[in-house]
Amino acid sequence: MQSHLKVCKKFSFVVDKKQNFLVLEPNKVGGELGDRSVGTLKAIGYDYDECRKALVKIVIIDELPFNFVEDKGLRLFSRTLEPRFDVPSCFTVMRDCLKLYVKEKERLKRALKG
Repeated sequence: MQSHLKVCKKFSFVVDKKQNFLVLEPNKVGGELGDRSVGTLKAIGYDYDECRKALVKIVIIDELPFNFVEDKGLRLFSRTLEPRFDVPSCFTVMRDCLKLYVKEKERLKRALKG
């Protein structure tokens, strides 16, 4: 019974991990009547690595401590926002920040060289 519930399409908790979601992305268009919001539909999928990169950028941009990712509030927020995203440990975030630093340093070197 348990194995059937994991694949049953009628069971509401079954989510296909490959399935994309349609998102309305708003665009600002200026016209004679002022700004009006025009949106475009975009299909996005879940990517764990992109979520980790975004988390690292939050820590860097807002100058947060690495143990910020272990707070209960952030875990609750991320579970509500995207239940499939497991928040990594503070050591993993620290390693990801260092990787991003090295990558951006090399990119800056190439830009200044050329």
